[in-house]
Amino acid sequence: MDLKDLLRQWNVESLQKNLQKEFDKLLYKKFTHKFLESLYEYTEPTIEGIENIPKHGPTLVIPNHSGILALDALVLQYVIMKQVKRFPYTMSHNFWHSQPFFKYSSEKLGYIPQDFKAAVKLLKENKLLVLFPEAEEGNFKPSIYMYRLQRFNPGFISLALLTNATIVPTCIIGAEEANINLGYIYLEKSNVKVPLPLNLIPFPVKWKILFLKPIDLSKYNKSQAKNVEFLQEAAQIIRMKIQHRIHIELLNRGILKYLVDG
Repeated sequence: MDLKDLLRQWNVESLQKNLQKEFDKLLYKKFTHKFLESLYEYTEPTIEGIENIPKHGPTLVIPNHSGILALDALVLQYVIMKQVKRFPYTMSHNFWHSQPFFKYSSEKLGYIPQDFKAAVKLLKENKLLVLFPEAEEGNFKPSIYMYRLQRFNPGFISLALLTNATIVPTCIIGAEEANINLGYIYLEKSNVKVPLPLNLIPFPVKWKILFLKPIDLSKYNKSQAKNVEFLQEAAQIIRMKIQHRIHIELLNRGILKYLVDG
């Protein structure tokens, strides 16, 4: 290969890299920001307790999950970015990391797979991680169980113990009514649950996001991170804190039929 060929190849590769960089900037920054801004304006959430999110240090934001399309995650991310000025990484379903395009896009948007070691690494770098402990059981539950929190996976307690992360329990109200779900179909071969939504365009309901008082587990020994009984009890206590506050908010809104915790 002579010098001209080398320069020609370098120019092409350089051009490709520049084009990719500009495309990523357009898609993953400008377009995404505009979409999140529009979604925020559409849901018009009332925000309370934003001061409970630490400005620095390892932080776990732990919300309830609902709404089929995970719009609650998107609105929550936007609120944290705009009002706390921190970039919210989010643990997402492994499906979004199973294919090259999805994986690349997820990484650009700050989504990480359900990987304990990856989450520990992130928190030890003093990042903020949004984690939905109900996972798809909360997101895909039938709407007849609206506002009844499902079992919390206690893994986030282990994460907090091992990284000294502050836990911020979070209540999201409104996503439940925005998309009505009839249930889901389980595809055994692909190990995927497919929801059965009544609507894909979210109803224009009023949202509210409450960040409850932060929880510090630093007084507990890190050895408790392997104590299953301790982890389950701690996760249940935090689940009950979120459920109790949701009940209060529903009572204030005049919604009485969801006051019994299923």
